Amino acid sequence: MLRILSLFILIAIFQRVEAQTSTLALADSLYSVGDYQKAIQVYEAQGNISANVYQKIASAQNARGNLNAALVAYQKAIQQNSNLVVAKANYGKLLRRTFQYQKADSVYTDLIQQYPQNPDFYYQLGLIKQNLKDPEAYLYFERSLKHDVFHQHALYQLASYYYSQKDFKKAEKLTLRGLKNNPRNIKMQLLSALNAYTQRNYSSALKRYEKVINLGYTSENVFEKLGMCYYQEGFINPAIEAYLSALKLNSENATAHLYVGKLYLHREDLAEAEKHLLMALLLSKPKLDESYQSLGLTYKGKEDYKKAMYYFNLALEEEPNKMRSQFELAIAADNYYADLNTRLSYYELFVKKFKNHSGVQSFVELANRRIKDLKEEQHLSKKVD
Repeated sequence: MLRILSLFILIAIFQRVEAQTSTLALADSLYSVGDYQKAIQVYEAQGNISANVYQKIASAQNARGNLNAALVAYQKAIQQNSNLVVAKANYGKLLRRTFQYQKADSVYTDLIQQYPQNPDFYYQLGLIKQNLKDPEAYLYFERSLKHDVFHQHALYQLASYYYSQKDFKKAEKLTLRGLKNNPRNIKMQLLSALNAYTQRNYSSALKRYEKVINLGYTSENVFEKLGMCYYQEGFINPAIEAYLSALKLNSENATAHLYVGKLYLHREDLAEAEKHLLMALLLSKPKLDESYQSLGLTYKGKEDYKKAMYYFNLALEEEPNKMRSQFELAIAADNYYADLNTRLSYYELFVKKFKNHSGVQSFVELANRRIKDLKEEQHLSKKVD
């Protein structure tokens, strides 16, 4: 009888385990095809959620961008099983991504104590130390490279550090090491090119920027620097093409217009030179009207109406149809002058200039209302006289 009872118990246990395994397989399948929400629902439907399942829930929450829920799930996984190294590492990364740098520092310091040969743990701690503004953050990238001489991310971070310190030789050495192992690393190629460009080694920088473009990466900055390299090396037509490519990405790049204008002038294409040089001049002219208007508003707030009027007038010299400055000028004059006719004239000028402009009718109405009030005040003052 006892044997039969034990057999039934074993069968029940096996059935339960088999059902749970089947359910987890379904959740894993949903996760693998990107249906994270349904996968989480299936994972959470388990009776007693294990540490491994909490880790899977955390991964799914992270994948769908629900970072707070992912952090909570990682915490539960680690609380149940403190030996889950992957969960700890991912938890630390997520803490860094959510700007919880001190907590992330603690997690990776602990991981390094447990696994002192792991290069990625040093790299991750280096990133955290950077965010904590630790001046010795670079040392962790160096330690990472001691355990993996071709760790691409650590190489890039360390090369960037030495570049920022103007130690161009070390930066060059590190970028070349990284590119030898992975020549398609765009970030490393860009840093390598910039390192040469900053030292005015235009011949080398030119080849490196060409390589970046051949790898399929293009940007306004890359074309602009490539144009300068061609320009410095005396390649006029390629320099023009590079600057024109930069202008296709940003037609308001004043520097690109200036240099392409100079290059057209060198080629004696005066019409194109004129067009681009005039654009460079136009785009380089500082737009002071906003600054003047902001200063005017500042002095108006301080009730220094004389200075406010001065800056509103300057704004209008820069941009005569600047509606806000014209209206604020009238208000400042209304507060500054005692003479009613003078105060009226500023509002009347505003209405005259903007009465037919769309979108400013509320301001015109306010000005007309003030004109009416001032005229009534004039009328009353005449009666008193």
